[in-house]
Amino acid sequence: MNRRHLKTGALKVFSSVLAIVVGSMNSAAAAEPPAPNGARNFYGVLDEVLADFEYDLKSGQVTGLKDLSIRNIATSENVPSSFKPHLELLITERIMKTTKTRIVHCVSCRAKKTTLDSQSMVISSPDSSGPEMQRIAKMNGIQNYMDIAFAYQPSGMILSLQISDAESNSTVWTRSYNSENTRASAMRRGVDPQQAEEAKFKMEYMPTLQVKPTIYTLMAPKAGSGYSTSLGLGLRMMERYDNRQKEVGFEMNYYMDISKLIGITQSDNNVWAKFNLTMLFMHAWGLFGEEENFNKTRGVIHAGIGGSYASGFLGGLVRGGYEWRFAKHWTLTSFLGYRPKATVLISGTQSSLTGVEGGLGVGYIF
Repeated sequence: MNRRHLKTGALKVFSSVLAIVVGSMNSAAAAEPPAPNGARNFYGVLDEVLADFEYDLKSGQVTGLKDLSIRNIATSENVPSSFKPHLELLITERIMKTTKTRIVHCVSCRAKKTTLDSQSMVISSPDSSGPEMQRIAKMNGIQNYMDIAFAYQPSGMILSLQISDAESNSTVWTRSYNSENTRASAMRRGVDPQQAEEAKFKMEYMPTLQVKPTIYTLMAPKAGSGYSTSLGLGLRMMERYDNRQKEVGFEMNYYMDISKLIGITQSDNNVWAKFNLTMLFMHAWGLFGEEENFNKTRGVIHAGIGGSYASGFLGGLVRGGYEWRFAKHWTLTSFLGYRPKATVLISGTQSSLTGVEGGLGVGYIF
């Protein structure tokens, strides 16, 4: 019998054994009773982890998939060795279902070789020899190898995958999937699945811009003395960083005196009854811990510094406040600001504007 027939026969034996093992494991999973007290089933959690891997495949984040062969599978001590071919089959199924990758079953990659060295018997495998793995790759048309590591504990499971170039043995792609950080587990906790996605790219900074229009009602000081009851329109644009814990950006406000809206004539010292514009450099700190949970009310402290411009007036402003965030988009913002003394020139008359201002607003986060 020639080498080709031996290789074909070995593949048939491997496929038969794999089918028997998978069939027995699927039968055991089907016979397993539902987990009590809402506990998750082992295969249900494994499916969530593999779903994350499938998402990366669909989004094109996995590289090195051309002519791929699964080389090594390592598991923790509490995982039976019979689980390895089942795990290989599940991963292969996700790859072939999602991509057009050609999977090469390399039997010779895992073949053991026994030699007698003096009085000692040495058992070796091809993966311990780089030149041997290169030779096997050329013989079987393999361009990339995948290595799998799987660890299971009652508290969760971790699946680590690594793809390396068959010729140079350099790592092309690697990633670890934790059952406690999957998109499914994030949604159960009420966390934006995008946060789980961001956690995977901590080494590659991915900016997140947050735009929030707001309608305010506020009290602002007039020139000379007195206060104006105004309606404010605000637009805040912030960039989130430090894993969504902090925000930095700008806010623009426009004040409209309410009495002007109903047609009451305003005195010249009311700069908010004319065109005006307020610009602030803002910074904010989230008080929601390591994860932002949309099922809970979150608090954010913000502070800003800038100034306001109006006809005949240019003055500074320092502002601080607290914001409540509800669900994913809605906010209730309160703030207090202080305006240092600034000169107002209206119709040749000089006066000053200073004092404390405050307001309350409702906003929507995009």
